Amino acid sequence: MTAFTLFFGRSMRGQGEVGDSAWENFLDRVITPNLSSGYTVFDATGAWLDPAANRTVHERTKVLLAVVPDDAANAAVIARIRQAYQHEYHQSSVGMTAMPVCAAF
Repeated sequence: MTAFTLFFGRSMRGQGEVGDSAWENFLDRVITPNLSSGYTVFDATGAWLDPAANRTVHERTKVLLAVVPDDAANAAVIARIRQAYQHEYHQSSVGMTAMPVCAAF
């Protein structure tokens, strides 16, 4: 099994923020159909250095944790979710960690 943690920043440069209803819509349209066996989402605050402005940016963030079998199909699912969010909400990246785990549900 692999535990994927994804970090979805909610700030959109010059366009405000990904609001709660937009996030819920993204969950319903993209994440849940791709991770139908389940996942956990929690709120966080992220920070990163904006090289253009040379300043630290703090933003509301959604963190998603999904534990799935370690195979190419699930890696592709995670990649699709990340790419969809980046494209739809004009993000330069969606952070990700992946760790092998022993899990039972």
